[in-house]
Amino acid sequence: MASHAPRRDGTGLWADLLLTPTTVTATAAAADGFDDVAAVLTAPGVRRVIVTGNGAQWHVALALWLAWLDVPEPPVEILAVPGGLVARGAFRWREGDRLLALSSSGEFRDVIEAIEAGAPRPIAAVTANAGSTIGAAAEARALVVVETLRARTHTQGYAGALVAGLGVLARMSGDDGLRAATEGAGARMAALADAAGTTPSPAGRPHAGVCVGTGPAWPAALHTALCLREVSILPVDGYETREGATTGRFSTVPGDLSVTIAGPRPDPLLDEAAGILAEGGAEMVHITGDADADPRLAPAMALPQAIALAIDLALLADLDPDAPSWAGAYDRTSRGR
Repeated sequence: MASHAPRRDGTGLWADLLLTPTTVTATAAAADGFDDVAAVLTAPGVRRVIVTGNGAQWHVALALWLAWLDVPEPPVEILAVPGGLVARGAFRWREGDRLLALSSSGEFRDVIEAIEAGAPRPIAAVTANAGSTIGAAAEARALVVVETLRARTHTQGYAGALVAGLGVLARMSGDDGLRAATEGAGARMAALADAAGTTPSPAGRPHAGVCVGTGPAWPAALHTALCLREVSILPVDGYETREGATTGRFSTVPGDLSVTIAGPRPDPLLDEAAGILAEGGAEMVHITGDADADPRLAPAMALPQAIALAIDLALLADLDPDAPSWAGAYDRTSRGR
């Protein structure tokens, strides 16, 4: 299979991706507001942190919740909730709740509505825009470095939010290992981006597809599916591994695509799922990430290969990876301002 790397290089999305390791490193090194957010979320009287976002940021919220499940003695509970469930006062807040809002632009409508409807104060945010509506409304902000946004699909904002969020969790839990992992994430992503730049293109454009991953790789599977829908305009679903091997298998037939997202540890369930998905005749793509990385970084480690695949499949249909047809509709439904 011939590589599409030269054509990838002509897209803004690939340029955004190649800068992502640098911005991730800058986000972790600055740790701007990380301590402030951790202090708000673990202050006396706080019992539960509701973390929410939209699209890519929703996948980050899930990744933070999953990471928190591994904390031996968590000082607070963390619950990931989709943005639409906190909008317009729909969420039933409890005494001791705090909101952690994830929004790269800081203008996500559902979070703005939650704040305006009386979400408990003080509010914490992870954002790339301190002066945005959400950034200005929050009493504590963990800031993400974003240098460019040439394409509509987030790369720097997504990976940066994950690293910033995990950096906050490391401070909340006293996990020095996680803190060190976030500080080294950019260097690991740089190596993966270099490798992804030379991966061969798919044999052809599929009809549909599924992406599967276990544990921390589950949000990576969801985000890979999102990238394929956004960039390649393909009907692709993301699943947790066991769901992908059971529910997801019914959409895998010859001409479809199955993507497995590997974590850094051996995963018999993923191997089993890959075999089941291959039985239907779908083309298999394996995103391997970094076997030596902290498992909680899996969503960021999968991003370079996911973006390369999404661009290639868009180019096979002569689509513009940087200017998808859905952009206007997304802005009308997602942006508060």
